[in-house]
Amino acid sequence: MADARSAWCALGVTLLLLTTGACMSDDGKNDPLPRLSRERATRWAEEHTARMAEAAGVELDRKSAESIFEECVGRNDEVVRDGRYSLYYTVYAPAPKERHTEVVRKVRADFEKEGYRITGYREYQDDYYTAVVDAVDDDTRFSLSAESAGPARKPSRTILFSVRSPCMIPPGATRQPQ
Repeated sequence: MADARSAWCALGVTLLLLTTGACMSDDGKNDPLPRLSRERATRWAEEHTARMAEAAGVELDRKSAESIFEECVGRNDEVVRDGRYSLYYTVYAPAPKERHTEVVRKVRADFEKEGYRITGYREYQDDYYTAVVDAVDDDTRFSLSAESAGPARKPSRTILFSVRSPCMIPPGATRQPQ
C-alpha cells in the first residue's frame, strides 16, 4: 500500500513539474517582466537616492538628476519593441573628498540594515577615487550604488548616487515574444 502511494506521489510530482515547465528551462526568457510605468520607476529611484543621501548625511543636487531610459537588449542583442525599458537614474551630492569614505560606509550600513545584498564594496587610497558600494534589492532586482565621482584626473568633490532597474514593461503594454 505504501509503495503504491509513493508511486502515485512520484507520478504526481513529475506531472506537476512537466506542466509548470520546470523541466523545460528557457533561462527565464519567458518569465513575466515587472510592470511599472516610467514615471513610477523614476519616483522609486528618486526616493531611494534621497534615502541614501539622508543615511549618508549629504544633500542631493537635484539639478544634477538624470533619468536615462534604455531599450532592453537580450542576450543575443535582440530588441523587442513592445515598450519594455530599463532605467539608469543618477544624481550627485557635493561632499569634500575627505568625507567620501565615511559617506559610502554610511550608505553601505544603510543598505545592510534595509536587507539589500551588497554586491561590491571598495575603499581606495587614491586622490581621484576614494570609495564605492554597490547593492541589489533582490525583491525588485533594482541595483543601487554610491561612489566617489568627479572629472578625470581631478580630486573628486562629489558623490554619485545611482539606481539601475531591471528590464520592465509599462502597465497595459502587451508583451511581445522574443
